[in-house]
Amino acid sequence: MLRAARIILCSAICALGVVVVPAAASASTILDHFALDSYSASGAKHTPAARSVAKLRNGLYVAIVQGTFSYYGAINYMAPQPPWTILCGTPEAAPQFSSAGGSGKVGFDSEFILSRPWLPEPCAKAKLPVHWVNFQMNPGTGVWAHPMTLNLGSPPAPTPTHTYEYALVGKKGHHVGFRLYDLNTRDNYGSLKISLRAATESDCTGTKYAAFGLASEAECIADLV
Repeated sequence: MLRAARIILCSAICALGVVVVPAAASASTILDHFALDSYSASGAKHTPAARSVAKLRNGLYVAIVQGTFSYYGAINYMAPQPPWTILCGTPEAAPQFSSAGGSGKVGFDSEFILSRPWLPEPCAKAKLPVHWVNFQMNPGTGVWAHPMTLNLGSPPAPTPTHTYEYALVGKKGHHVGFRLYDLNTRDNYGSLKISLRAATESDCTGTKYAAFGLASEAECIADLV
């Protein structure tokens, strides 16, 4: 269970387990689609990595991530367990996608803490929902870090569908991996659905090119797969 500081109801389409793919993806074929379960029986400090089947090429990609989950046992959303004394924020009724960890109310997506059991003082200071960085990506470099959204930072609030697009710089011949960092994954439940697509010119416009770590729109377009 994560000890550090870490609303939208889902639409009917989410309840049916359908992944919402942003309109930008329609211009680029989905290359891969897989799931990341927030639950793991191992008790390690992170979930087992969910890796793409497809190997990437050198170039720019976008990871589309959707889903909600919990970092705490379901009982905490009904009666917070010690050391917690209150439920902070507004949870949603159930995860968007099923999990080996079961089900219950949820308070997390890949970008935000929506709700969690807590103590009154840190809850009041946090003013949920707040951004967090425990969703991590490894593009094949061996380095795990929270990926950059295409809008160059976390959105100001959770999206209605809990769907986010992340910039990904492909490394030739490597798979991309995703995981969730947590001190105890055994009480988690809920999954994330992840889709990969090649980036398009529209992903380079405005200041989006900077999400890929590039200096200009022209450089971004030149690096498209």
